[in-house]
Amino acid sequence: MIMNKRFSTLLAATLVAGGFSFNAMASVTAGPGSIKTGEYTLLKFDNSSDKVLSVDPATRKLEVIDYSTLISSNKLAAGTSLKKLNNALWKVTVNSSTSVTGQSVTYSFTNKAGQALTVDLLTDAVGHVTNGTAAISKSTTGNTTWAWTDANGLYAVKSFGTEKGDSVFYFTKDLKLKSAVYDVTSPSIPTDGALVGVEDMSQYTIELTAASFNDLMSTYEGKLFFNNGKDVSASETNALKNQKWQALPFGTSTYTAGANAIAAVNAGSETAFFLWNGKEVLAGNNDLTAKDQKKKFFLVVDNNCYNTEETLNKLVIDTLGWEPIFDASNNLTAITADNLKTRSTVAKRSPLAAGFKGVYHIAKDSLVLTALARPASIPVTTTLGAINTNSGYGTGSTAMDNLEKAVVSFIGGFASNPPADKATFAESNFESDGSAYTYLASGGTTPVSGKALVDKANEYIATLTGDANKAAKATAQNYLAAIKGLAIVKASTGGNALPTVTTDKFVNGKNFADGVTAMDVTQYESAANKGGQLSIKKLSSTYVLTPAPVSTAEATLASDFIAPLIQPFATAPADGGNAVITEGLYYIKDMMKADDNKYYGTFYDLSVVNAAKRVQKEQAFNPYAQFIVEKTAGTTKGNYVISNRAGATDNESVDNWYGVTNVVDKDNNIYTINGDTIQLVAADDVDEDNAYIGFKYITANDAKNNKFTITSAAEMLAGQTIVMVKDSSLKIAEGEMLFTLTPSAETEYGANEDLINVSYTIYNDADSTYLVKKDGNYRFIHESNIAPAAITKFYMIAVDTDSTYVLADGLDAATKMVISTQYKTISAMDLDERNDMFIVKPQSAPASYKSLPKHVRIQAINGDYAAVNAKNQGIAVREGDLKADAYDNLDFIFWLDTAHYENAAPYTYYITKGVKETEEVAASRLYMWNSVDSADVKDANKELPYVYGAGANRVMFRTASIMAQDTLLVPTMDAVAKIDTVAAGDGTSKDGLKHAVKAGVKNFQFSFEFASKDADNEYNIVCQNNNGKNYVHNINGVLAMGPKEDAVVVNVLDVTPEDEAATGNETINAEGVTVIAANGGVQIIGAQGKKVVITNILGQTVANTVLSSDNATIAAPQGVVVVAIEGEDAVKAIVK
Repeated sequence: MIMNKRFSTLLAATLVAGGFSFNAMASVTAGPGSIKTGEYTLLKFDNSSDKVLSVDPATRKLEVIDYSTLISSNKLAAGTSLKKLNNALWKVTVNSSTSVTGQSVTYSFTNKAGQALTVDLLTDAVGHVTNGTAAISKSTTGNTTWAWTDANGLYAVKSFGTEKGDSVFYFTKDLKLKSAVYDVTSPSIPTDGALVGVEDMSQYTIELTAASFNDLMSTYEGKLFFNNGKDVSASETNALKNQKWQALPFGTSTYTAGANAIAAVNAGSETAFFLWNGKEVLAGNNDLTAKDQKKKFFLVVDNNCYNTEETLNKLVIDTLGWEPIFDASNNLTAITADNLKTRSTVAKRSPLAAGFKGVYHIAKDSLVLTALARPASIPVTTTLGAINTNSGYGTGSTAMDNLEKAVVSFIGGFASNPPADKATFAESNFESDGSAYTYLASGGTTPVSGKALVDKANEYIATLTGDANKAAKATAQNYLAAIKGLAIVKASTGGNALPTVTTDKFVNGKNFADGVTAMDVTQYESAANKGGQLSIKKLSSTYVLTPAPVSTAEATLASDFIAPLIQPFATAPADGGNAVITEGLYYIKDMMKADDNKYYGTFYDLSVVNAAKRVQKEQAFNPYAQFIVEKTAGTTKGNYVISNRAGATDNESVDNWYGVTNVVDKDNNIYTINGDTIQLVAADDVDEDNAYIGFKYITANDAKNNKFTITSAAEMLAGQTIVMVKDSSLKIAEGEMLFTLTPSAETEYGANEDLINVSYTIYNDADSTYLVKKDGNYRFIHESNIAPAAITKFYMIAVDTDSTYVLADGLDAATKMVISTQYKTISAMDLDERNDMFIVKPQSAPASYKSLPKHVRIQAINGDYAAVNAKNQGIAVREGDLKADAYDNLDFIFWLDTAHYENAAPYTYYITKGVKETEEVAASRLYMWNSVDSADVKDANKELPYVYGAGANRVMFRTASIMAQDTLLVPTMDAVAKIDTVAAGDGTSKDGLKHAVKAGVKNFQFSFEFASKDADNEYNIVCQNNNGKNYVHNINGVLAMGPKEDAVVVNVLDVTPEDEAATGNETINAEGVTVIAANGGVQIIGAQGKKVVITNILGQTVANTVLSSDNATIAAPQGVVVVAIEGEDAVKAIVK
């Protein structure tokens, strides 16, 4: 339980900033008691409870939490973190000012996560209270200045001017923001305010676990700094600095130490941990049988010391001979008594000497680290394991055998006459063969000293020469080195008890285990010996870092040990951080440098179909890869909120990007925010006015006027389209399938709701089927078998480029189309599966002749000309036929009247026989007509006038007039003369007259579509009725309908004004000029000195001359010619 330290002296204050009434509150003379500017406090809801104010980092709403869910028994409670605690710790800023009414005090609060206590002072009209929990303001105008009364707690006053008066705003116990009218003349604060207590946190600490240590380090740079000027000398090394530390668990709460007394050094405590610097090296495995295990580098209390008394151990970074086993998440998985203590063969560094504890001081943001144990000195232990029976000396090793017997007899157990304390091997006597220790013994052979036995051995070693004896010589030399200085420390007590011995290698109280002897440790934290705190120790001329052997709190050590200020930052970050960022739209690059961060240097993309949440480069077309950076309300720098432009959330990135923001590399716009390191890249290439980016957008008009293809964007499947197989399922195959895409209503989305997406139904026109998701997969279902509400709507999400799309049936808990690489079938897969992209575009409509209404000639590429004969039949006339006096000029001229010119579709026309200059274009005239609907009509001779040859429908020219774009008035051809209204389909007119309307207008509509991609001005003439035989053919000079194959190919030729204006008179008398058609020529009277040009019906010039006579005859071919005389209108003449 936290002690209650209320703002006992905090009284009502006059607000002096930003829109608040200056004289609305009484003045005060006291501050917030023991809480000073810059210190942290808890804002409590009830003096008798642990309910405190916090901020939910996900929603940025204020929340009430129980303090006991944060800290319990000086430890972080289960499931919490330092980041969560930081949301509930509020730094106080005391604002004082003096006015004519006295001293006024207000307060501002910023939590340790960098979030200011800022809210919009707005409530609902009814009840004057917010509907839900109050939230942190997202605007720059949120209130950050608060007043306090000792009785009613935190509040603010907003001035609405003299007409409306003022309102007081305060928090209820369920964290709603409530308002009440504030009477300036009789000020009083409502009594149901909830925030009524504060807590001084200056004395509170947290015992760190491995997880909370890492949580703290990740908030900053991951390194430790010594910040109060107390550090080691320049000549010394501070092992804690310049390393990026990660804590690994030292034990678990269920760990049982067993007989090796590890419990004495808290190996089972959850608050003990190893400190790993993130580096590894290939080294010996835990059984020391091979160099095949990656070993971590830990902070370790070293065997070596700074002083001769061996009490001030050095700190080093090294591997452990036996390394505890961790899983992939660095959780401890194996630690046993045998592993740590009772092994007979281990390396020199014990895992127990790498254990540490940490305490975090909340108010100072500092740590105290304590070592758990130090390597123990050897208390004069036996070296029997090192000097045991040896072999391998080679032949003739009597001297070595005698020496070995003497050593065994010297350190063996005896029933009587054992070596006494301090007896040395060198001065002791043995039987000549070393078989018996004879010191103080009577009788027997002449004794030999241990020194003499050693000398004999050395003489023997000198004889071992050459490669053959190299191994034997080394073994013998090692044995002599092991027994050098052999002496008795404590004599045997008889029986089988062995004496305690030592050699030159081991000195009591100084030497540490070095791999020859099993290790031991001395624990710092025991009842008799509290210590281990990492402290600065002053030696004669230097300062070093060492675990203090006893508590540094003891007064007797104050002058010798200095407690450093260890903090996870070099310089305490200012409130809100130090970053200054221009608000706006950015791409964000992951700049977290870590060995396991495979996404380093990539850009974030929170698209629902991107499982990796990363892309390699900026994407101007993708709002999910764009982010909005804004200042946190109530701040001017160093505190920002980053939102995904598309409004996407992700608890590994954007959900955490709020609060304190610090500079890492100013020149490259690299910052840290809430533990992440990111680079901001200005999204200057984004068209922010285009609300439709990120999704395929088709206007309603384009969707109505176009058919679409949906093809694979994969290189190996390029151009292959979605098709239906026999069971109505989908696959990718060659060919073309056309779809009608019908857009849904536009939906606003995004962080600022300024983006729009649209979904589409996909309709297969050829089979009248819809593409739907049914029974977990995609298939085509006939429109008659599906209700409109069951038709699937597909989102087309831009991926990789702005023109390749993933097709998904939703944006949340949905699926998308994925192509089987083996079978090319299409399946419904989760949104986080791999992506297959598609290209969606309008049908490549055949390129067509496009023109405004005008006169043209139509010439087949074989030279024949389209014409209209006397029976109003369409014919193709050869050049020789033009010589006959069978055709009028207008029989070869056609008027194109535009019927349709939709986007991406061929222009269609009504084609009529040429219109004389004096006629109105809209008048009744002869319309080109596909006579398919009259194929069965017979004439008086029982013949089929509208069929040519083997069933080809003739192209006819039929009298009609335009009523509307898609409606003609067509006289009937039966005996009862009447007029039919012909339109797109049968029905009733909508003009109020309700007369019958017949289908068939498309039989009058034609287009000129390119016959070849490579040909210029070469077209097929295509009727728009789409019956499969809607192409115009030239069959022996007769124009008739047929399939696309062998359709006539024509050129569309412009005509001259003279052609259009020509009349049909054979003899024309212009004013003063006479033109007479004659046999084989044209006679011209009255045009002497004028230029005359004569052209045939094809527009070809046959004569071009200046008349030298007043009565001249100019030769011309038979047929229709046009005579143009300088200064006169052109006239037509028929030459015989």
